[in-house]
Amino acid sequence: MKRIAFPLLLAITIILAGGSLFAQPADGIPADSTAADSTSVDSISVAEDSIATATVTEPVEPPIVTAVEEEAEEMEKGGLFSDMAQFFRDGGPAMWAILIFLAAGIAIIFERFIFLFTIADMKPEKFMGRISEFIRKGSIEGAIASCADKNAPLARIIEAALRNYRNTERDIQNAVDEMALAELPRLNARTGYLAMLANVSTMVGLLGTIFGLIAAFESVAAADPAEKSIMLANGISMAMSTTAFGLMSAIPLLIAHSFFTAKTDNLIDDIDRYSVMVINMLAQARKEG
Repeated sequence: MKRIAFPLLLAITIILAGGSLFAQPADGIPADSTAADSTSVDSISVAEDSIATATVTEPVEPPIVTAVEEEAEEMEKGGLFSDMAQFFRDGGPAMWAILIFLAAGIAIIFERFIFLFTIADMKPEKFMGRISEFIRKGSIEGAIASCADKNAPLARIIEAALRNYRNTERDIQNAVDEMALAELPRLNARTGYLAMLANVSTMVGLLGTIFGLIAAFESVAAADPAEKSIMLANGISMAMSTTAFGLMSAIPLLIAHSFFTAKTDNLIDDIDRYSVMVINMLAQARKEG
C-alpha cells in the first residue's frame, strides 16, 4: 500500500493542477463570465474552421489547353522552319515534284562546281610555263610526266600532242582533235540539265496553280455559304504557293546554268589557245633538233 500510495497521490495532484490551470480565465477575465467563455469558444471554433478549410482546399487545376491552341503556340515559337513547313503544306502535291527537281539541281551544281573550279581549272599559265620549259630543254618525257599527273582536259590534250611529237604537224593536230573530242564533253556534262530542271520547275509550279484554282472553284460551288470564303482562300493559297516555289527553284538553277556555261567557255578557249601553242612549240623544237 505504501508503494502505490505515493504514485497515486502524485497522479491525483497532477490531474487537479492541470484542471485548475485550464479553468483559469485568460488575460485576467473572470472565470464566471459566461460571455467571455462563449466568445473564446467561438473564436477557437472559427480558427479551427479556417484551419480545416485551408487544409481541405484542393489545389487549383491549370486551365485546359486544347490541341489547336498548342499547335498555334508551336507555330508562333517555331519561327522560319515552321513558316516554311506551313508554306510547303499549303502548296499541295506539286510542291514535292518541285522539291525533287530542286534537289537534283543542287546536286548537279555541287558536282559541276567541284569539277570546273578544282579539277579542270588548273591555272593554265603556270602549267604551260612548266611545259614550255621542258620542251625548250628537249625533255619531252618530263613534259609528258607533268601532264600525266593532272586529270584536267587541258593536260590530257597537251599530253596527246606531246606523245606524237615525232610525227608530222598534221598528225599532232589530229591527235589533239581526237583527244579534244573525248575531253570537251566532260566540261559540258550535266550543265544543260540545270536549264531543263529550271524550266520544268516553273511549269510544274504553273500546273499546281491551275490545279489549286480548279479545286478552289469546285469546293466553293459545293460548299455552304459560311465556308465559301475559307475554301476559296485555301485554294488560292495552294495556287500561289506552287507558283512561288516553282520560281524559287528555277531562278537559282538558271543563274547556276549561266555561270557554269561561262566558265566552260573560258576553259574551252584556254584549251584551243594552249593546244595550238604546244603544236607550234613542238614544230619549232623538231626543226631545231
